[in-house]
Amino acid sequence: MALDVPKEDDKVFEVEGVKIILDEEMVEYTPGFIIDYRNTYFGKRFSVESLHGGGGCG
Repeated sequence: MALDVPKEDDKVFEVEGVKIILDEEMVEYTPGFIIDYRNTYFGKRFSVESLHGGGGCG
């Protein structure tokens, strides 16, 4: 299993001991993220979802 090492301009977040590496540009243009990490009947589940602000050009 390869581990990614954050680049200088990446943003690193830690949730329950798990480090999440996100690209700086993604973080800058996204209003937020939902990070879900839990044990389930089928094993560990981990997801990072972007919150969308809705709207558009106007």
